[in-house]
Amino acid sequence: MRFWGILLGLLLAAAAYSGEPIKACGGESNWPPMSYIQAPSVKVEGLSADILRNIFVDPQVELRPWLRCLFEVQEAHQDIVMSAFKTPERETQFLFSRAYHSLTPSYIYARSRFSKPPIHSLADLSRYKVCALHGSATFYTKLPKEAVESSANNYTALMKKLAAGYCDVVVDMREVFLGFAKLDLLPVNIKEFPIAALPETEKYPIHFAVSRRHPEGAALIDRIDQALNNMQRSGQLAALIAQYQK
Repeated sequence: MRFWGILLGLLLAAAAYSGEPIKACGGESNWPPMSYIQAPSVKVEGLSADILRNIFVDPQVELRPWLRCLFEVQEAHQDIVMSAFKTPERETQFLFSRAYHSLTPSYIYARSRFSKPPIHSLADLSRYKVCALHGSATFYTKLPKEAVESSANNYTALMKKLAAGYCDVVVDMREVFLGFAKLDLLPVNIKEFPIAALPETEKYPIHFAVSRRHPEGAALIDRIDQALNNMQRSGQLAALIAQYQK
């Protein structure tokens, strides 16, 4: 019975979108290797975008302010949020796909200020000015939201704050920091701004998310999950991940 229910849901979802492409969004600040744009191209590249293009026919993938992306998907004006962490608050608003990758909580600091990594335990974060991108999830720091300075709307502004000494450390994911350096999307010199893993943390999975208000939300998640399972079994998912982690 479950098989036929899932099949019916997938058929209904396909029918509902037969004349209109799926709309997906991610944060406009670029979040390599998950989603980013390299000028002069306007095409969204990255692991999350590539996976969706393997599941849906010509999906409309766009980058926009992260909180706006979350809001538009929550209100079902867009269909899918890419590269989303699952949090208790978000679970009240969204349905989540199975995980398709996991990322490593890390921080970046200025060697001009610290000759060695300054964070040896999560408790150490409370001694420093911690900064993060506006709207980003920082649950892995165990700090209250108000303890993380998050007024920067893009990574360029965030790095300027770090370089100027306004921030002691910037928290995000190791793969994202390395992605910026690899693609030269930010003037990040790893020798001057080393990346260090946040102690007492583990890799966190990322998901696609669909609003609980979306009329075909459950069917969309089932379709994504089945496709991800097939991609995993065939080795296609591992190959895509490896492509972006070279």
